Amino acid sequence: MNLTIFSKHFWPENFKINDVAIKLNKKINVRVFTSQPNYNLKFKRKYLKEKYFSGMKVNYFHSYYKKKNNFLNITIDYIFYIIYSTFKINFFMKEKSDVVLTFATSPLFQSIPAIYFAKMKKIPSVLWVQDLWPEVLEDTGYIKNKFFINFINYFVKKIYYNSDIILAQSDSFKKHLKRKYKIDKKIITLHQPSEFSFQDSSISKKKYTKIIYAGNFGNAQNFDTLIEAFKSGKINKKTKFFLIGNGKKINEIKKKINLNNLNNFIKIKSYMNKNNLMKEFNSCSAFFIGLNDGKSLNKTIPGKFQTYLSFGKPIIICSNSFLNNIIKKNNIGFTSKINDIKSLVENINRISVLKQSQKKKIYFSSKKLYEQNFEIDNIVNKLIKILYIAKRDYVKKILL
Repeated sequence: MNLTIFSKHFWPENFKINDVAIKLNKKINVRVFTSQPNYNLKFKRKYLKEKYFSGMKVNYFHSYYKKKNNFLNITIDYIFYIIYSTFKINFFMKEKSDVVLTFATSPLFQSIPAIYFAKMKKIPSVLWVQDLWPEVLEDTGYIKNKFFINFINYFVKKIYYNSDIILAQSDSFKKHLKRKYKIDKKIITLHQPSEFSFQDSSISKKKYTKIIYAGNFGNAQNFDTLIEAFKSGKINKKTKFFLIGNGKKINEIKKKINLNNLNNFIKIKSYMNKNNLMKEFNSCSAFFIGLNDGKSLNKTIPGKFQTYLSFGKPIIICSNSFLNNIIKKNNIGFTSKINDIKSLVENINRISVLKQSQKKKIYFSSKKLYEQNFEIDNIVNKLIKILYIAKRDYVKKILL
């Protein structure tokens, strides 16, 4: 089989589609169309034409150079990618391809060049959805105008209807798409894989209880309940939180920590490479997820969940998400609702008094859930089956 992958982001940028593509290419022929990395002008110029990555041919389309990473520049960047890629892909119509796969991070419109390519080649298009659009725009407060939301929704509906198979990153996504759009074609749950293989159990040797959050500090994340929990003064004094990452809300969070004199209990570290991150994860006692309330956010599985899971340690979540149910059902951590300060204090304090037998149960429960749903080899094997189904069903449709 010859597979064509479209992804706005690809190597040398660090996205999970990179590892998936490498694994796929060992079993089928893969080529990739993507956009130039545009966060550094000198770096951008290195990726003007065709390159090879782990044996795969990768074509980089011109991208809009963002001097500042704000909403306007991000929007222009994606519009430029859609228009330029849809034009440029016409020069590759003679390329061998049996199926097209789009790895669709936000926004969903980035799948337009892939759908166009599939239509022109008369081959099936598989759409792997990572975010719900336009719900995620409403949840994060980027767009509040109902007319504009409905306008976006109209085109999103067209994208779903023009895809032959839709892959949803969670069961909750799948149910939402079926209910909202009345889609009668195949919608299959396929989770994002973890970027880490499952780790051997390691016990923190720190003299304090170390809990980690690693990821973005944006509109989707909720740290207010956590800060209020520490302000209550009821959290064990030997508990320290480490917030690792960056984002638009980072200065606001730092300000709240400083104003409430919580610097001894909540520490912020900037992004670090994968090896250093692994060291931090291995040395901690538990992980934290805080999500804001919203239509999309309550149905998503944030990528950090798979990563946390691969270390087999308790996960503390503060959200109104269906992810609370997954953590509770599989006995891999402790759950609190947004603004439930009392519950979050209790859950944080539980970590310091966990018995070894309880830690082992959480470890093996995490391993089972990881292997069944988030292990990359299993996901790639499922994906290959889906691609062959897409090809088979498309041929049947043509012959009818």
